[in-house]
Amino acid sequence: MNFDETQKNWTALGEDDAMWVVLTDPDKKGNRWKREDFFATGQREIADVFIKLQKAGVTHLPGCALDFGCGLGRLSQALAARFETVDGVDISSSMIRQAMEFNQFPDRVKYHVNARADLADFPTASYDFVGSLIVLQHIPPRFQEKYIRDFLRLLKPGGVAYFQTVHARGWRRFIPHFVADFIRQRRSHGQPFIPLYGVPTEQVRRLIAAAGGELKHYENCGHGEWGARYFNDYFIVTKPGAKI
Repeated sequence: MNFDETQKNWTALGEDDAMWVVLTDPDKKGNRWKREDFFATGQREIADVFIKLQKAGVTHLPGCALDFGCGLGRLSQALAARFETVDGVDISSSMIRQAMEFNQFPDRVKYHVNARADLADFPTASYDFVGSLIVLQHIPPRFQEKYIRDFLRLLKPGGVAYFQTVHARGWRRFIPHFVADFIRQRRSHGQPFIPLYGVPTEQVRRLIAAAGGELKHYENCGHGEWGARYFNDYFIVTKPGAKI
């Protein structure tokens, strides 16, 4: 998909059963997520992220955080307990509209539609933390690369990024993305669908290095029900320099 098609697809997906689109638990399909349960998952995941940062010996300042691909604000609401300000960014206007409605910290958490294939609207060296989970995997690889480079640009010296991608494994490595998109479009009968795009782990490592980042920790694991075809990759990356 090109960028306009990607934005249109995710805006349409956010119009109905948006919580399930974010967290595709089969038992929750059909607007069965309860608001408190949905946002509680974000609290648990952010707590786990910062335990991992601590174990990796990475510290951060409690200034500004960016939640990339924020959706309904599941993670940015949890980040509000750890940072003075949080910006949630998403390609989907329907998701952002609902995130604003769910926002419990309007004085500290702001939401933005980013209708670009990069983060050029956000100033360089403006964030102490950049986070992104279960987001990049749904973005075509050429755009993933731009966003990852911008994660490092946006970090202040001494800032930290924690983000997740996926890589294909087994026979799935040999299927071009445009073929997979075509099959998904046919199966969805022209309706919005949830795409999945793998990027080789070494390619992400090279992107981090080229953007001036220092990889502090990496781990991977199976990708849930897709474990035979995809693996999750988790990266803790810092931007060299004294914290400011």
